[in-house]
Amino acid sequence: MTAPVSVIVPARNEAQTIARVVSVLADMPDVGEVVVVDNGSTDATAELARGAGATVISETQTGMGHAVRAGVSAARHDWVMKVDADLDRFDTDLFAQMPAARGPGVGLIKGAWHDPADNMPMTRLLVRPALHQMFPGLSHLRAPNSGLYVFDRSLIAYNGLATDYAVDLDIMLRVHAAGYDVAEVDIGRIVHDTRDVTHYNGMAEQIFAFFLSRQPRMLTREMVVLAQDGAQVIHHALGTIGHRLAAGVRVTVYLEDMNALGSRVLHELLGAYPTVRVLPLDDRSAFSAHANATGLCVLAPYPRAGGGSALSEAVALFEANHDHLPGAVWLMPVHDAGREITGFAPDMLPEVADGLALKQAALGALGVSIPPLAGLARELFQSYASLPDALRPAYGSLAGHRHPSVGNF
Repeated sequence: MTAPVSVIVPARNEAQTIARVVSVLADMPDVGEVVVVDNGSTDATAELARGAGATVISETQTGMGHAVRAGVSAARHDWVMKVDADLDRFDTDLFAQMPAARGPGVGLIKGAWHDPADNMPMTRLLVRPALHQMFPGLSHLRAPNSGLYVFDRSLIAYNGLATDYAVDLDIMLRVHAAGYDVAEVDIGRIVHDTRDVTHYNGMAEQIFAFFLSRQPRMLTREMVVLAQDGAQVIHHALGTIGHRLAAGVRVTVYLEDMNALGSRVLHELLGAYPTVRVLPLDDRSAFSAHANATGLCVLAPYPRAGGGSALSEAVALFEANHDHLPGAVWLMPVHDAGREITGFAPDMLPEVADGLALKQAALGALGVSIPPLAGLARELFQSYASLPDALRPAYGSLAGHRHPSVGNF
């Protein structure tokens, strides 16, 4: 049996069309419910949608992203279709091709449409060129910023979606960064309300800002963390990890001691992110990057006496993948309480802003005195490439993979 679909319809003052849109969508194959998100309407949108059989929820914060987040959260089914409320007419048979295109490994299906009155300036001049440069794995899409699509919300952390016009792109990039396919089907000719240059100017500014915010996060550079236990990760790297997770990066954490308190805390808190796996270090040899990965970032403890096997395992994992996944190994300043880390020479200060609340919660769960967020705002790493040769032989060579740059990983 095909999994049912929840259709969400963000709507603001769409009384003229909403009842017909709801009725038509409810009759489509695979549709289990229609959820209309009343986004600050001052007309009868909500009443008419409810009368047509929709579940109506209210989102008082205006903006496409806020409405989509509310609708996705309220949906009863994991497969969610997002549809505009201002469509003049559309072919429901073609719309049904989106959920019909679901299959193994597919996380999102875009509906590619054409409008004789719209030459798609956003797609031609901004979105497709940006994707070609930043996410070439999505270059095959003809209408990448289409607001009509169906996706599996269980694959992504949808509570952190963009709150403006970039939300449709954010969902697509998160599915792509999680390692799933983004497909596209033709849904025919659609006539939208006429949009002036001012509308496109505002949309372009929001989308351009979104792309700029995602570029340093390197969404398709998968992150792997190896440590003795979860406490090491929480103290020294959770801000960095959380910052990447907030944008949808896939992260795998391998721990020597899965039963330590810190490991249990880490596992519980990271369980809120669908793109995270927390596994025993013994499973490291089975690691496989996801299909859309373009690079690899590996975090491991700085070498110290009695420090366990996490670093040697990290180097082995990196070397096994380096030929097809460029990246770097970065060392965490792991130490015993009060002991100075001899030789640790940090050469990177990554961004951690979106991971600070997660780190603060983890430290609190460990019973650690929690400093203000500002006091957590630094995590330092040393590149493996700068590690003295004397510390390398016991842990692996990476001799041919020294990285002259110590920039973003």
